[in-house]
Amino acid sequence: MGDTSTISVARATIDKFTDASSGELDSAFRRLTAEFWEDGSVRPEALSDIPALLDLLGAVPPRKQAKLAVLLGLLAEADSPGHPAVRKGLDLYLRLLGDGQKDPGREAALVFLLAHFPEDREPILAAVATAGLDEDDLSRLTRCLQPYETADAATRWNLGRVFPSPAVWGLTEEERAANPALEEWLGLPEGRGAGLWATETRALLAYAGAKALWSAEYGPAVSPFVTAVPGEAERTTGPADGSDVFRGHAAAFRCPSCLGPLSDGTKSTDSPDCDGCGASFPVRDGLLDFHDEPSGPSDPLLAGRYERGLRAGFVRIMGANWGGWVSLDDEDDYLTEHVRPVEGPLLDLAAGAGRWTRVLTRSLGEDRVVALDLSAEMLAQLRAKLGGVLTVRGSALKLPFGDATLGGVNCWNALQAIPEPERAIQEVGRCLRPGGTFTVLTFRQASDPLYRHFQRRLERQAHRGSFDPEQLTGWLAEAGMAVRDLSGPGNFLFLTAVKE
Repeated sequence: MGDTSTISVARATIDKFTDASSGELDSAFRRLTAEFWEDGSVRPEALSDIPALLDLLGAVPPRKQAKLAVLLGLLAEADSPGHPAVRKGLDLYLRLLGDGQKDPGREAALVFLLAHFPEDREPILAAVATAGLDEDDLSRLTRCLQPYETADAATRWNLGRVFPSPAVWGLTEEERAANPALEEWLGLPEGRGAGLWATETRALLAYAGAKALWSAEYGPAVSPFVTAVPGEAERTTGPADGSDVFRGHAAAFRCPSCLGPLSDGTKSTDSPDCDGCGASFPVRDGLLDFHDEPSGPSDPLLAGRYERGLRAGFVRIMGANWGGWVSLDDEDDYLTEHVRPVEGPLLDLAAGAGRWTRVLTRSLGEDRVVALDLSAEMLAQLRAKLGGVLTVRGSALKLPFGDATLGGVNCWNALQAIPEPERAIQEVGRCLRPGGTFTVLTFRQASDPLYRHFQRRLERQAHRGSFDPEQLTGWLAEAGMAVRDLSGPGNFLFLTAVKE
């Protein structure tokens, strides 16, 4: 392709990528990407070489096409000056997608690339109609290509109900008829719907990009989605008899504001009062509420779709679980093996709808477990399945428990969603008894800068983060806990710490 001493560095790197053997391909792709793209931006000096990437895309085999399509998708991102140059290859992208070569990596990468061109929505959807995309990818692509301004009422109704794809939500016509649109439910001010729409689109692009990168390097992704969550319809007990709002754990509770002792609470209708500051904490439908802010409006369909869709998609991209390395059974087994509480209640922190609360109750019994979450809606779902578990609404940053009162704490797939995780860890350390375990599932920061880009984009959209394991270990040590296990494939972090 010419004398590399007289052409741009980017063109020289293109040559090396073109000639790379199978064993050299991944490293050659990383070098090529670094010449064109850095931390979400196109390198200005490489803009003139984008046409060379388009020429190359039509001339190399599918495995290299997959990698080039990922790079072109990065260059086409909406805030990138490379978008017009990359868009010039649209006819080529559509021709490749419909040429009958079912290469999973190339297909995922082309879907990611095409999702950046909403201005070409009609020709793209017409072309992909015969490409044989699975329903998940097709529904995600269709949503990414839909501008908010031109969406009809039925499509706008899905606002807030699309991640990781509209197909995963599987909403029925009956549910649509019985539930308001999210804009109506939240009472969004004018213009706020468009902002949320754009946020969701960026999250879908991050998911599509992470899938494309993984598939281009390792092959087809394994679907993690389930039509039912194991045990979700099962109810282990009826509601508690209401004779004791604290279910025998009164000695562990304290006022979250001043840590003063609480009085009353002898019946389910009582509102415990703080003997120190006089605060009163209401009991509503069996839920003991220690949070000083009301539980704001939320999507009434969210709790029922969390485990099937949102959670599975989030774990997939944050943990790089595209190969199915970690299953629900693996998570259950880890808890069963590592949760070792000493005397006192076991707190399931940020328990959500109770999928892992149930695992804890199977080995410890419902009367030993306290479930805490900020969402009253999630806790209502938990109570419907686990009526014997004490449910508490409260903040991880102000736990309503005294010093050294808890026998153990579990925080499963939630630490990264807490606004100040270091402070939450300090609270756990304060409340744990010596010898009590703190079990955690969360995620490490990806070491690969390309994958880290997609991980970080989802974090920004969903207000969730990943961790540097060394920093996390330091926070635990400062809170008086020693790490006993830190493991996990991909970007997973399974962690067990013990209060010293």
